[in-house]
Amino acid sequence: MPSCKTIKLFLLFFLWATIAFTQNYPSKNFSASKDLPNNTVRSLLVDSNNILWIGTENGVVKKENDVFTNFFEEDGLALNSCWAIAEDKNKNLWFGSYGEGVSIYNGNDFKVISEEQGLVHGEITKLFTHGNYMYVGTSDGVSIININSFEVLSLNNHSDDDLFRVQDFFKYRDEIYVVTYNTGIFKIVSEDDQPALLKVNDIKYNYSVFVDNDSIYNSNKGFFTKNSIGDFANGRDTIQSKKLGVSIIWDHVKSKDYKIFAAAWGIYDTNGGIYEIVNNTLISRASDFNISSKKVISLAYDARFEKLYVGTKDAGLFEVKLNPQIKFNEIQGKNVLGFARTNNSSAVLLDDGILLKDAGKQRTINLAQLKKWQEEYVLNTKLALPKHQDSFYELDYSTKAIDISFYDIKVSQNRYWVNTNIGVFAIKPSGALDRYLPLHSEEINFTEAGDLIETNPYGGLRIYSDLDTFKYTHFKQEDPETPTMVVNSLQKDLKTYFLSVFSGLYVLENKEFKSYLHNGIWKEKKLRHITTLGKNIAISSEFGDVFILNDEGSFKLLNKIPRAKIQGNTISFLKEYKGYLLIGTEKGLTLYKNERYIFLDEEQGLKQVLLSAEVDENNLKIGSKNGYYSIDLEAISDPKLLVSRLKLEEIFINNNKFPFEHLADKGKVKLSYNENTVLLKFSTNAHPNPHKLSYQYRLNANDSWNLPTSKPEIFLPFLPADKYNVTVRVIDASTGLNYTQTLLKFTILPPFWKTWWFILLIIGLVGLVVYSAYNYEIRQTRKFQEQKSLIQKRFEETKMEALLAQMNPHFIFNAMNSIQNYIMDSDVDNASIFLGDFAKLIRLNLDHCTKPTILLVEEIEYLSSYIRVENTRFSNRIKVIIEIDPSIDVYELEIPTMILQTFVENVFVHAFPPSITKPSLTVTFKLMSENVLQCKIADNGIGFSPNSTNSLHNSKGVNLVKERLLLLGHNIDHAVQIESTKNKGTVVTISLKV
Repeated sequence: MPSCKTIKLFLLFFLWATIAFTQNYPSKNFSASKDLPNNTVRSLLVDSNNILWIGTENGVVKKENDVFTNFFEEDGLALNSCWAIAEDKNKNLWFGSYGEGVSIYNGNDFKVISEEQGLVHGEITKLFTHGNYMYVGTSDGVSIININSFEVLSLNNHSDDDLFRVQDFFKYRDEIYVVTYNTGIFKIVSEDDQPALLKVNDIKYNYSVFVDNDSIYNSNKGFFTKNSIGDFANGRDTIQSKKLGVSIIWDHVKSKDYKIFAAAWGIYDTNGGIYEIVNNTLISRASDFNISSKKVISLAYDARFEKLYVGTKDAGLFEVKLNPQIKFNEIQGKNVLGFARTNNSSAVLLDDGILLKDAGKQRTINLAQLKKWQEEYVLNTKLALPKHQDSFYELDYSTKAIDISFYDIKVSQNRYWVNTNIGVFAIKPSGALDRYLPLHSEEINFTEAGDLIETNPYGGLRIYSDLDTFKYTHFKQEDPETPTMVVNSLQKDLKTYFLSVFSGLYVLENKEFKSYLHNGIWKEKKLRHITTLGKNIAISSEFGDVFILNDEGSFKLLNKIPRAKIQGNTISFLKEYKGYLLIGTEKGLTLYKNERYIFLDEEQGLKQVLLSAEVDENNLKIGSKNGYYSIDLEAISDPKLLVSRLKLEEIFINNNKFPFEHLADKGKVKLSYNENTVLLKFSTNAHPNPHKLSYQYRLNANDSWNLPTSKPEIFLPFLPADKYNVTVRVIDASTGLNYTQTLLKFTILPPFWKTWWFILLIIGLVGLVVYSAYNYEIRQTRKFQEQKSLIQKRFEETKMEALLAQMNPHFIFNAMNSIQNYIMDSDVDNASIFLGDFAKLIRLNLDHCTKPTILLVEEIEYLSSYIRVENTRFSNRIKVIIEIDPSIDVYELEIPTMILQTFVENVFVHAFPPSITKPSLTVTFKLMSENVLQCKIADNGIGFSPNSTNSLHNSKGVNLVKERLLLLGHNIDHAVQIESTKNKGTVVTISLKV
């Protein structure tokens, strides 16, 4: 009789054998909390473009690459409640509402057909397309609609009072059959060239049917039947068929691997859910697909990507990958810490034991067995147990079985070597213990000869040449060539490499250790993981960078993969597969080869945490919590291009939608200069992992690509006027491949003031203005020169006239007469003096008339000469006073010539008749400001009244002076002021600009 312990071990083995191969399928749930307008999903359809359409109780949803677009009544839908969806051969979508008929969507607009257009009833329950017709099942009858003309034909449904509620349609031998809830099965026939309904079966309480080859499944109240479709369609008795199942099935789909799935909801009981029909039995897939809802009412299947869509009444939509790239093998409650293989066996290291498979047999080595082996060794060994005093990492022999921790599992000499916190175990593939070593080492490895290498983070390293006698070579920690704080190792060819988290890379070759850091070969210190990569090795750093090295001869650093190129910051493992480097991180798995990056994560079903990894031929196993993942590396490493087209969905110009779909030539979109903020929304063809797509764009071929973004849209604000050829590059992280396509060509026209014709016009106008201005300036210059010539001529004339006025014949005659009188009186001295003064006056006159200005001292000299000549005639009885402001520098200040003499002459000519007894003349020069000189000529002569016609007002000499001052730019009213009082004298004030 087997013992209880044996029975327990057998049961445990059976449990492992059962649960080790339990597979879960990656699934997603979309609900009203985020993606859907309502959690009741009445209908589903995958259209010809692999777009999923979702009919809910509150609108229709378009799911395209996980981008959800909602349609409601305000968008043109007949009613938000959608119970049926179909696609006709024209690729129009038909949505059946439960109350307002059908809505037909051509991609841009909706067309509604209701009872007003001849529909038999507004509550649509089922849609079925065949040829040029759409068959519309309602709550009370059938209508047939031509998909081209939209002509509606309603059939003569029934004569009794029961509602003719259509539940389903099916086709048999190119004829259409109608399945009703409680009035039987009907065939659509032709009577007098008009379609009519012919009852072929009296089965009641039908909920749905599904045709599978020559069989038909029919769902009834709480069961389903399977019959020959010929018998079912031809009215043979099928009512007594065997009742199968335990629920009401509302929908069916069949996968490409011939699996039939059923959507079940028992209405009044709780036996619904998602099922697979296997051998006429409903097998629940609720736990496999992670679908807990018991009210599953609609299904759809995407054959291209092998996805099952499950609609529920209470939990929204579920998406299930039936053939995932990544399969999860569940081992409930167990963490998979490592994998290993010998020639004919395999091992899985769990957190509480070792699962072995050898020659088709499985067994487990649990913690209790390991502890027992340790205890037996300690009890029976004659060797001294390692001690801390001898630089060993000492074991705690009191550690209980439940507290055993595993570090790693390796293979050497067809044995599994498991290092734990209670020692190192060498185990045969059969599960028998080969040997136990009381060594505590978190990282072990082997030489090329198979000798065990034990690392000690605190006591150096040992290589064991004889395990039976515990003979070893100890490499002390103090030696800089000895590996310390080892976290990983790799045995490759004749070398064994060790990684230190503090002191970099070490190698063991020819029984000698070498530190790459200490010898200046490689300066990297903090290293974590290592693997072979063909003839090279790959090493990751503590910070997430990966280095590819060649160490066959001289050390060469071939490449560095920066952590920015790897999805994730912390590397969990490195493995090799056919030239690909497999990099596991906290975000997923990256496959790298020749600058190509393939990334897998939770979207493909790879969830965290990743605890271990091993490549087994073409299969990668990744240990995790509650099981391990299996990945077909051959399929993933050589994928096909999945993105093959881009479609422009919407254009927004300045936040307003642009109806580009109505343009005859979409490649010639022209926008005005102020329509320069553009938003482009686009989509790709259906993709199994849309979140792996990122997008770059450039505006012209010579531009650089912008930074990648996860949204399929391009925002272009404030574009300058130019031609644009918007090209999009789609980066597919799931394949490592790119797809590039021109999305849109458009032109932003410049404003009219920047157009060539306007610029040419402006240039012409500017030229014309410049030419006109030039001509005007030329004319003005000529006119000015003419006026200047006239002014100059007149100026010269006034000078000559002033000269002539000063030297008038009367003055000359008087002077000569005076000289004659002196001669006749024999007054030779006076005659000689007078003649000298007269001659000097003539000389000064002739000298001054050639100058526009003269010094004030010269003017005073001239006036003094003139006054002496004139005063001689008056027997020098006129008292003359010339006063000069002391602040005036007479040798620096210049005044116009021939200005003052005229006014002095008038004094001698008019001011002093013989009746004036004490005539006097005062000439005063005073500087009023820096540039105004005031000259006053005052006499005490006879004067004149303001209203008299005194000759001083009309003197030609005075007028000439005024004219000259005017020509010189003086204000005459201010420059020459004459004040006179009869019998009291005259004062002439002249203000000159100096």
